[in-house]
Amino acid sequence: MKTDDENANVLDVDFFQKAYKKLKSSAYYDKTNLYLRDRIACAESETDIDDTLRKLCQALQSDSWDNYAEDILSKIRCIHLPKKIAESSPTSSDSDKKQGTLILNSRNAKEIYFDEDGIQTFIDMPVEGHILGVVWIMLIGWQLDKEYTNCYGNRIREKLYNELSDNVTFSPYLFEPYYQKYESWRDKALDIAQEHLKRDNVLITTLDFTRFYYSVDITTEFMESLLKKTRFEDSQRITYERMNAFVESVITRYSEVYFSEIQEASPRKILPIGFLPSNVLANECLHKFDSAILDGWNPIYYGRYVDDILIVEKVEKGSAIEETYKHSELTFEKAFDHYVVNGDRWNGLSASESVRKKKQALFKKKNAGKKAIEYSVLPKFTTPLGPQTKITLQAQKVKIFYFERGQSEALITCSREKISKNKSEFRNMPEDDPVFQKDDYTEIYVMDQTGVNKLRDVNGLKLDKYELSKYLGKYQRISGIVTDKKEHQFVKDIKKIFDDAALIENYTLWERIITILFANHYYDELFDFIGMAKHAIDKTTSYDDNITKRFHVSLNKCLISCLARTVALYQADKKLHIDCSPLKEKSSEIRNIVDMALLLSKSYLKSRMFDKTLCAVWPELIFTLCKSNDVSFNLSSYTETLSFIGENASTEKGHAVSFDIGDFQYAYYPYLVTMAEISLANLMLRIATGTSLECANDVHKNEQIYVWVNYRHKELGDTSCEIRHIGNLQQHLFIKVGDEKFTSVNVAISSLKMSDDNFRLAHMKRPNRSYDRYQKIALLVNTALKESANLLVMPEACTPLEWLPVLARTSSRNNMAIITGVEHIFSGTNVYNLTAVILPYTDRKTGAQGAHIFYHSKNHFAPGELQLIRGNILQPFEGNGSSKNQSSYELYNWNDFLFSVYCCYELTSIADRSIFQSFADAIIAVEWNHDVNYYSNIIESLSRDVHCYCIQVNTSDYGDSRITQPTKTEKKDILRTKGGANAAVLVGKIEIAKLREFQAKTYELQKDDSTYKPTPPNFNSRIAYQKSTGQLSADIIKELFTPKSLLASHPFGAVKYS
Repeated sequence: MKTDDENANVLDVDFFQKAYKKLKSSAYYDKTNLYLRDRIACAESETDIDDTLRKLCQALQSDSWDNYAEDILSKIRCIHLPKKIAESSPTSSDSDKKQGTLILNSRNAKEIYFDEDGIQTFIDMPVEGHILGVVWIMLIGWQLDKEYTNCYGNRIREKLYNELSDNVTFSPYLFEPYYQKYESWRDKALDIAQEHLKRDNVLITTLDFTRFYYSVDITTEFMESLLKKTRFEDSQRITYERMNAFVESVITRYSEVYFSEIQEASPRKILPIGFLPSNVLANECLHKFDSAILDGWNPIYYGRYVDDILIVEKVEKGSAIEETYKHSELTFEKAFDHYVVNGDRWNGLSASESVRKKKQALFKKKNAGKKAIEYSVLPKFTTPLGPQTKITLQAQKVKIFYFERGQSEALITCSREKISKNKSEFRNMPEDDPVFQKDDYTEIYVMDQTGVNKLRDVNGLKLDKYELSKYLGKYQRISGIVTDKKEHQFVKDIKKIFDDAALIENYTLWERIITILFANHYYDELFDFIGMAKHAIDKTTSYDDNITKRFHVSLNKCLISCLARTVALYQADKKLHIDCSPLKEKSSEIRNIVDMALLLSKSYLKSRMFDKTLCAVWPELIFTLCKSNDVSFNLSSYTETLSFIGENASTEKGHAVSFDIGDFQYAYYPYLVTMAEISLANLMLRIATGTSLECANDVHKNEQIYVWVNYRHKELGDTSCEIRHIGNLQQHLFIKVGDEKFTSVNVAISSLKMSDDNFRLAHMKRPNRSYDRYQKIALLVNTALKESANLLVMPEACTPLEWLPVLARTSSRNNMAIITGVEHIFSGTNVYNLTAVILPYTDRKTGAQGAHIFYHSKNHFAPGELQLIRGNILQPFEGNGSSKNQSSYELYNWNDFLFSVYCCYELTSIADRSIFQSFADAIIAVEWNHDVNYYSNIIESLSRDVHCYCIQVNTSDYGDSRITQPTKTEKKDILRTKGGANAAVLVGKIEIAKLREFQAKTYELQKDDSTYKPTPPNFNSRIAYQKSTGQLSADIIKELFTPKSLLASHPFGAVKYS
């Protein structure tokens, strides 16, 4: 065995930096472990985190390790937080249960009582201990995870290690996204059950263990068994043994503190909640249990999500269960005992005849008195866990569904419909009428009732935690980007919705409410809400006075944490300090909470642990310009952000930003910075400084930044996008995104009425950000998704720039491209008219979904538009503002669909609109145009002259939005629409493969094919052939593209058929 000195370089600092970033990301997205989030924010703010990581790396691999570890262990504490309010408290009168029922529409009782089962206890310890926990996962835990089957919860990312380098990636993510795994766990069970119901009767069993983390007994033998399953070099043994022993020591110390505080003498060593290795260890504790079911029982489906279990089993014809069911004698106890207590069905793959005769069982059954029947997992399936392990479930919480073949499947069907609705709400653009309707909160309540027609059937009404979370999430996202008087009603109704008990039960949602109030400057209401929460905290009580005191401390800290994270975006906002005047009238307790939150908010700002989705632009651009973290304005305000960039990004200020990797040196983002965020920041920098927009679409530079800030690589490698400058003066761009091969595209064209007043309001710095406007755009997007569109096109000047991130997120989630005109942007005296092209993609390296946003700057403003701009003493920013002084356009290749985008008046240029003849499958025009007849003629001739599909989208009051194809007159319009007061979407399919196949023919063959009109003179059929066969690469386009006028020819002599 090697000495410590020889072992010193087993792990380097880089390994600990990656562990810290993954820990930070886990805390960033965790809505429950706010203590850890605070600790990370403070650790990074108050110390040099790189120095901390260096010391940690050295300590683990040196003689000082024992002392270093003990210092961390000695600081372990327990944090007690609410999980579920007890149904009754010790002060409840037994006589109450013998009388009638009094139902109140508020639960403002004298106290909010929690028994032992209603309290969740988190671990609190120094950040270094948590980092070491992640190191354990990166060394040992991920290897254990590879062995788990039919286990869906707390799974480690498959790409934790880079396949090529065999090193841990710098990605912030440690575990697979919970919602994807949860959906897979649940949906697979329903799929299998429904498939087997066509042939057999089916049983679906759902169960979950009682307080599972508190039920296990982690022994030294158990921990040592993990090392035996782990592969490592002999030179690494000391490091691996130390890490494994440290995790065991954390569990031991936490258990000692926990049982001491609840005043229970127990030698059991339980899993600490909030300690990331517990996620892996929980799966390991049930690994034998999983194997027993799979090998012994062998049901048609078994899936476990942490401690929740789904089992699907077909009922054998002629079996005891079927016969009992036929005679109407089947009970829960008979069914459950048959499978898991008596073991009659255990004839799985590995069960020998002798085993089957012994009737192997999983559970021991016990009558638990008032708690009814209790089932506990047999010790043989929990070893080498300790003898104090008692993994149990209660019969009343187990559900068995018996489905008879040929009978109604309504339960499964209804479940699927509800699941589908919830999925679409997550994937769609946030949109919800009740959020902004007066006093309509029906969706967040659930009725406890035994019937539907009589009032006496009602037992009560309570908040649905899941629906409430969705409601507040939608409200937060929408209210952050709209300004609407309708918002006020919810603010007024907060006191109605949240009584004391509801506030405590939903403490994890405090931050959302605080954010809604703070972001919309409802400071007086915010301080009232803090007072409400503090009042509710003071009412909480538990089975032990000591626990009650700790409960109060924990909840108060959570309240401070929620406020601090929100205030981080505004902590230096002058408006905040002016509007804090109502605070003077509040109690000293509330003032202290606000003061502590303001102090803590600076740590959240410096550590980037605030909510980045609330920022108007990628905040790192602001920090770079500041050269510090002392931001002096509201980071969520688009107007203030643009103004700040303009004032601070000039060379005169000494803060010139070239927007390359040298500008961004921060390493520990707790999230992936997206391409859409980077490109928007790049654009805003150009607009604010009045410089050329040519660099805004510099995808190569943007991707360099993306790879650098997320993975700390300077080399791009295999990128998600290709870009080439093309044309005589290299003024045009060819942009390729996506690896799919579309043969047809479902195009959604929008019908939306635009308001002429939007320009004036934006110029006067009172932009129209009403909910009504947002709702119409959201309706267009969500309808397009519902109709399975691949591409949505919206009119010129349709969408405010600050709403593009919402569109980009929706685009990336659903793989739907969006092209929309951007509302006129005012910066200094410049006026910009942009068209945003949002193209989703899948990252080739990580598999992550993302979206690129490209910006087309209008080359030719319409005469009426120029009159309006210059009449307001402004000037149009035409084209990209480059020194080439030429019109510039883009040819996009998205998933093998080639198209170009034009903005309204640009189509009137014969030379411009014919640039991409032979290349484009479609020309897309976004318009706000009243000269409908003129543009109608242009579109109809353009489809024939360039020989492509033409997609035109205009404001609905002028109309003529259409999809036109180069065919006979009677067939030319795939769809065409005009007018309509309501926002709507129409979807048409364009057949790009068929068009290319036709274009690749000579005139002699085309004239006998009535699918399309023949191609015009000088159309290059070789290009169509190369598109059809996948040979038209970016380099070929760059080499051969020479734009000429419509009547000129292309020099494609070098292009030959394969």
